[in-house]
Amino acid sequence: LIIIFFFKISFASNFSLDQFEIEINSNFLGKEVVLFGNKDKNSDLSFIFEGENKKAKLTTKVKEGFLWINETKELDNQPSFFAIFTSPKKTINEIFLFSKLKDRHLLISNHSLELHKIRKAMKVKNLYIEEELESLSGNLFLKKFLIPDNISPGNIKVYMYELKNNEIVKMVSKNLQIKKGGISFKLEKLLKTESFIYIIILIAISLLLSLVTNLIFRKK
Repeated sequence: LIIIFFFKISFASNFSLDQFEIEINSNFLGKEVVLFGNKDKNSDLSFIFEGENKKAKLTTKVKEGFLWINETKELDNQPSFFAIFTSPKKTINEIFLFSKLKDRHLLISNHSLELHKIRKAMKVKNLYIEEELESLSGNLFLKKFLIPDNISPGNIKVYMYELKNNEIVKMVSKNLQIKKGGISFKLEKLLKTESFIYIIILIAISLLLSLVTNLIFRKK
């Protein structure tokens, strides 16, 4: 990692990830990602990781009379993953002050109670993170975080905002790709593209299992 830092270092703020592609399958238990780079000592940095928008459900408890019941609301265009890393540390209320930044990202676009509930619900599922970057020697920074096992496949957009005197002076974006892998995904893809071949494979597997079962019972 130290060697990578030396290759990435420059006078201007810059960043990278230790990996830009994560494969998920039935055995996926989550993956640690390392964000690292260097910053101008006179600048503040804010990183936003924003997953692709999808439909979601927000369930909250509401009181009706003497009873508490679950109320479910259908949501459109909610990011599958959201993370904010800042240096120096900034609260969500401080980020609200940067209109050019917050207006680009739905989950931090305002102080509404609904957005607070959405962020809270995502945080419970480890799909929302709000933390400070770790400063290393000189102008280097580092942040390790977890992509959880319940992540949806798709593209996570990574934005770096460099701020000076509370103004955005630079914005850089990169992509972290979450894609399906493994045998189950290959069979699923085969079903969509070559359904006839998929059926033949299923028949062959069924015949093989039947033969193995017959052999086992014969020996008994």
